[in-house]
Amino acid sequence: MIPTGEPSERGQLIRATIVEYDDKVDECTLHPVAPDDDKRITEWITAQQGSYSSLDAWR
Repeated sequence: MIPTGEPSERGQLIRATIVEYDDKVDECTLHPVAPDDDKRITEWITAQQGSYSSLDAWR
């Protein structure tokens, strides 16, 4: 699905942050760009490298 409309009409933007580790598997965290203070520690999801797949693989 491709979002339409102006950014303010689409809702909150999501950022992917990848953390590379020397001693364990890298991780990718999806989180809001500007979360509300009361939701800052609850609106995110993290996955280790190898545990996620492309959207095309699921279509």
